[in-house]
Amino acid sequence: MPDTPFPAQFREARQRRNLTQVQVAEALGVSQSAVAQWESGRSFPSAPMAAKIEKLFGVRYRAVDHDRQPEGRAIRRRRLPIVGLPAPGDEERILVDGAAHGEIAAPPQLEAIADAKAVYVRGRAMEPRYYPGEVVYLNPARQPNPGDFVFITVQEPGFPTAVGYIRQFLGADLVHFHLLALNPRREHLIARHDLVEMATIVGSGLL
Repeated sequence: MPDTPFPAQFREARQRRNLTQVQVAEALGVSQSAVAQWESGRSFPSAPMAAKIEKLFGVRYRAVDHDRQPEGRAIRRRRLPIVGLPAPGDEERILVDGAAHGEIAAPPQLEAIADAKAVYVRGRAMEPRYYPGEVVYLNPARQPNPGDFVFITVQEPGFPTAVGYIRQFLGADLVHFHLLALNPRREHLIARHDLVEMATIVGSGLL
């Protein structure tokens, strides 16, 4: 159905196969939140993920399809890459492999930031500030101040890629970054030599 928007085609393909969003997410190697976002049209798969969806479900996605006004004229919109994949068997860790696994329209404050990106919230460690399934928008160029929320990416033993966490930034000394998880409330120390990147969160959105 070439005139049917991708979100509706994707949702209908899942429903025809009697699959849940969780089952589709497992088949694609993404989070259930990503599937829900694609079905709602709030975000869209990356080109490699779109090819995987087409192979598995016969649904084709083209970036130009959601960059059209009602009268069909194409418009340009800045889109941010959505980074990170669920760590198997872990409710909170986000595996960051350097690839984009989806895309979402940039909020106004990030339209001119070259390295801006987004990531899905996983787990409940940051409730009540952030909830599973939210998308948070990241500005790596903005240095965090104490009290800001950040997405911090680190090297951890036993993981094939860098691992990301959402935390509140408390400060830093010569050896550690001092971070805070909210649920339960606990301090999280990150050694400076383990740091890959720290990006300040500048906004968020629910499904």
